[in-house]
Amino acid sequence: MRGRLKRFRDQVALFLAFWMGPLLIRALGATLRVDFVNRGKLVSVRRRGQSVIYAFWHGRMLVLAYTHRQRRIHILISQHRDGEFIARIIERLGFVSVRGSTTRGGTKAIFEMCQKASSGYDVGVTPDGPKGPGFRVHPGIIYMAQRSGLPIVPITNSSQHRWTLPSWDRFIIPRPFSKAVIMLGEPIHVPADSDAQELEATRARLESRLIGLTRKADAYFSNAGQERART
Repeated sequence: MRGRLKRFRDQVALFLAFWMGPLLIRALGATLRVDFVNRGKLVSVRRRGQSVIYAFWHGRMLVLAYTHRQRRIHILISQHRDGEFIARIIERLGFVSVRGSTTRGGTKAIFEMCQKASSGYDVGVTPDGPKGPGFRVHPGIIYMAQRSGLPIVPITNSSQHRWTLPSWDRFIIPRPFSKAVIMLGEPIHVPADSDAQELEATRARLESRLIGLTRKADAYFSNAGQERART
């Protein structure tokens, strides 16, 4: 009886996530005033006709779910229960979920992501997901870039006024009508012939770059000489 009740609650929660989640994200996103910084980091990549691998922290996905919707970006989503909620929401926003993680279905999912990237789709990975530790890059995204030959583009965001949840990923929710900023970092290329030591150095470089970029985003609205958004 208890098991059936739990399954019923899960189905109700999934139903609500499917219908209400995208509506709430669109409604919130429509109130935000978003600056884009370093958008030009993508120019040289696009000129070569390449797709990219977006790397962003698990706790910074909400604003990106709004600004990058309806682009058929393929997102690596865990097979855990929480991943099912995220998958239901982002698919309604025009993303494509690829189910797997470093712990369950990882190898198959990474291979599928490489195929999608090589077929012309941008892909997105939360390198500290699905369960953390937060702000720590797992190596799966590095292998993906090595195998596909595509650059990793660090991307993050912040808001002038926001709520920060007490979760492992410090998930942020911008307050309605707040200013927000999206920052892109320098693309990172992973040579196909990289050895284990070089792959680890690249992993550490991506982690450092994402941490630094996120700190800049968080300080964006408090700095008197803040960078001007480049369109």
